[in-house]
Amino acid sequence: MNKYFFPILFLFCGITVSAQKDSTIVPGLKPLTDVTSAPSKIAEFPGGHQAFVRKILDNFHTPPLVKADIVKAKAVATFIVDTEGNMTDIKIESYQHQMVRDEFLKALKMIKTKWIPAEQNGQKVKSLMRQPLIFNLQ
Repeated sequence: MNKYFFPILFLFCGITVSAQKDSTIVPGLKPLTDVTSAPSKIAEFPGGHQAFVRKILDNFHTPPLVKADIVKAKAVATFIVDTEGNMTDIKIESYQHQMVRDEFLKALKMIKTKWIPAEQNGQKVKSLMRQPLIFNLQ
């Protein structure tokens, strides 16, 4: 286990569908016409949200950030869960430090576990997910 794991506080807010009340328009992103914005059943990670967070933490390497003296940062990722349960179109929509952005993106792309896809009227549909990250070494 990474020796910086315990002193690091990662606060992961719940994954939400893009139809949340405080969603924002991300400049430069094309509208996703084939993605269901408010499915009747949202996509689920096997084992739940905590299992998803654990996968991110397992893949997120802090030593380069510590070396660069980055002690606090925020980032928000978005991705699509397709009808097969794959995470696709992974993007970082906002971030404070390029190194945190790169590490968060790498950690998400390393996750190969298939999701249980969202459903609308009993049919599997693509859905847009959002995952915030708060990084704090203090």
